[in-house]
Amino acid sequence: MAKVTQTFFGRLFDYGDVEILTASEMRVNLFKQIGDPVKFKTAMLNAKEKLGYERTGSHAQRAESIPAQIAELDELRKQGIVTDKEIKAKKKELLAKM
Repeated sequence: MAKVTQTFFGRLFDYGDVEILTASEMRVNLFKQIGDPVKFKTAMLNAKEKLGYERTGSHAQRAESIPAQIAELDELRKQGIVTDKEIKAKKKELLAKM
């Protein structure tokens, strides 16, 4: 989520502040006096959507990486690095996140 703040002169000359709002209260990401802040906000949100992020409460996770992780685990099983029992436990954990 992002918030754009523009003063009168900011609207007139097309600059403003963009604040990135996160679930963490520890840090605030604030970009001050950037040009065309609405375009910046739109580009940022479009890039986030394009990456495949999906919202789950206040957390975001990359949904498409879960099937890839399961496939990687299967490769590790084929190489004898992890056991079937470990695969089943991790797969159950990953599928619960979807």
